[in-house]
Amino acid sequence: MTFVEFTSKFFQDKKPLLFILLTALILRIYKIDQAFPFDFDQQIPAEASYEFFVNHKITLIGQELSFKGFFLGPLHNWIQFVPYGICSLKPDCVPFFYILIGILTIIVLYLVVKKISDIKTATIASAIYAISFSAISFERGVNSNYFLFLSSIGLLFCLYKYFQGNDKYLIFGAFIAGIATVNFNPVFIFSTAAFLIAAFLRTKRRPLIFCIAAVAFLANYTPLILFNFRHENILWNNLLNFISQNTATTDYFSKFIFLFKNVSIPFYSYYLFQSGSLFFFFISLIIIAFGIYLVVRSRNILYLFLIIWIIVVFLGFIFYKGWIPNYYFQQTLLPIIILASLILRKNFVIFLLFTFVFLFMNIQSAINYNTVINYKIKKDAVNFIINDSKGETFNVYYQLPLAHNTGYSSLFKLFEKLPQEGGKNLYIFEFKNSPDYLKYIYQKSFPKNKVKVGFNHFVKIVSVKNVN
Repeated sequence: MTFVEFTSKFFQDKKPLLFILLTALILRIYKIDQAFPFDFDQQIPAEASYEFFVNHKITLIGQELSFKGFFLGPLHNWIQFVPYGICSLKPDCVPFFYILIGILTIIVLYLVVKKISDIKTATIASAIYAISFSAISFERGVNSNYFLFLSSIGLLFCLYKYFQGNDKYLIFGAFIAGIATVNFNPVFIFSTAAFLIAAFLRTKRRPLIFCIAAVAFLANYTPLILFNFRHENILWNNLLNFISQNTATTDYFSKFIFLFKNVSIPFYSYYLFQSGSLFFFFISLIIIAFGIYLVVRSRNILYLFLIIWIIVVFLGFIFYKGWIPNYYFQQTLLPIIILASLILRKNFVIFLLFTFVFLFMNIQSAINYNTVINYKIKKDAVNFIINDSKGETFNVYYQLPLAHNTGYSSLFKLFEKLPQEGGKNLYIFEFKNSPDYLKYIYQKSFPKNKVKVGFNHFVKIVSVKNVN
């Protein structure tokens, strides 16, 4: 069977899914050149790819976390060896690689939800994920948190198969949970806990399977353990330091109110409606509440896992002492989407109203999207300096806000032209002032040099050249 024949057979009874995929592809490709960033989160895999393909070294750790001395596992970096290898170490292929993963995620979501529920729920759920501009933004962001949703689908499917009596899927699920917790975000441990609690709800449990599942989960820490031993227990010492700094008492009720009012529900509201306003806050809350009501009334043990999932993650963050950005609740998006889908398939009028508002808000956000902080501008800036220096040595100074000056050093390395201290030409990246003012102040600072502003796209590049 050829690929065309397989594709035709696969989609012959899935026309709604095909339409959803085409819509998702259009929304993801639209303005992709403006949407792909290249900041700290993106340059880490770029550096790892350079080390792998050029220096033939492979890293055992990934990105450093906000708590200094903590690192993710290496899988997110390793995944990007594929697009960097295809594009000769240039980041150009990366956003399209993630688009492909996004399309595959939609297909997997559809198939899994259809398996555990029905075709209507699967169609609605996959459409929400495909069209939500927040989902598209997560994908375009190209960071490890993006894979939490795909990992969540894996957990749900494994639990479904486990409840059918297939014990090996508890092991597979634990392994997936370990992959996500170690390599994508450590807070996924709360989803792992929800998975474990739900697994205990099955009447026929085998202790041996749970022990093997624990080993499967912990196996994902192997690269970090090897790195720790090779670097004088640095990760273990940092863990002890983290624990000692997070033993202070907390007002748990205030934390509950804060997470509910300021973090979780606004996050879901923005995911569905691109708005965190009070009106959409209550609409989102009503959808979730009615979804929970339907699940409780159904007494379906797998659906109950969705409620357990949300509750365990929420309670986990109440006791979590670190900073809690709203995207930490991305790990609960799958149960939220399924709960919303169950509500929408029950009432046609609600479905029509939701569909109109959902499509309008999210497609409008996609059309109006604009940012000046992206890979294209950074690549153009680097190419401008390389071309303008005409083979001569150069140095670069960055007079940019801290959050905006990342990525350039990696691009110079990938484009095989590195700045040098004391280079013949000097280039200064500026952010705020007008080109005329920049030329004026730098000409005063370098009266014997030729000064001009030759690049004016978000960043402004001041070139200082010797006239001799």
